[in-house]
Amino acid sequence: MRRIYLRFSMLLPVLLAAILFIPFVMNFLAHAWFGEKQFAPLVMTKLPVDSSAVSLPDQVKQFESFTVGLQLDTEKLARRINSIVEKSPAGISLQGVSGRVFSEMQAELSGETFDIHPPGPQAQLYASYGDTSWSWAITPDTPGRHALSLKLHLQTADTSQEHPQIVELAEIQVFVEKNTAEWMKRYGIWYIAIALLVAGWVWKKWRARNQTA
Repeated sequence: MRRIYLRFSMLLPVLLAAILFIPFVMNFLAHAWFGEKQFAPLVMTKLPVDSSAVSLPDQVKQFESFTVGLQLDTEKLARRINSIVEKSPAGISLQGVSGRVFSEMQAELSGETFDIHPPGPQAQLYASYGDTSWSWAITPDTPGRHALSLKLHLQTADTSQEHPQIVELAEIQVFVEKNTAEWMKRYGIWYIAIALLVAGWVWKKWRARNQTA
């Protein structure tokens, strides 16, 4: 009975290919078999504003850009915050806000695994009926459950000295659907190329060994 001997130099590429592909294949099959629990985007406000002030699409897909919009009556919001701060007991504050809040505000959207444009705090864009608006173009890189944080940069006056304060307006929970076709376009080709190179190298070594045997 003929015995088959494998050198470590031939076994190493096979093990490397297995390490690269097995986790990916198992993850892909698990998601395909069990599926993923999806939910519509959820806005949880942390200041006295209605969640409808934030506009979102019904579905979010990996690698596909979408828009997040914010529309506020900043004068009304400033009055509400000032009223809450004035009525708050000593030692209790609204996210650390002190002094009088002005209607001039900047908004910022942030979140991990998202490409957000424009980045950083953005100045107000005045809209109709006294509202001001902001908008961001978002591209999610990773599927699954993720959160975006919407912050306001407030201008306040405390003891006649102006200084900015940052407060969280809302937390946005989103579920990013997998985009397998786009993922394969971006990354799958590299896995296929590595697999073909490894398979070709192993076949060449095996053929050379058989010819010299």
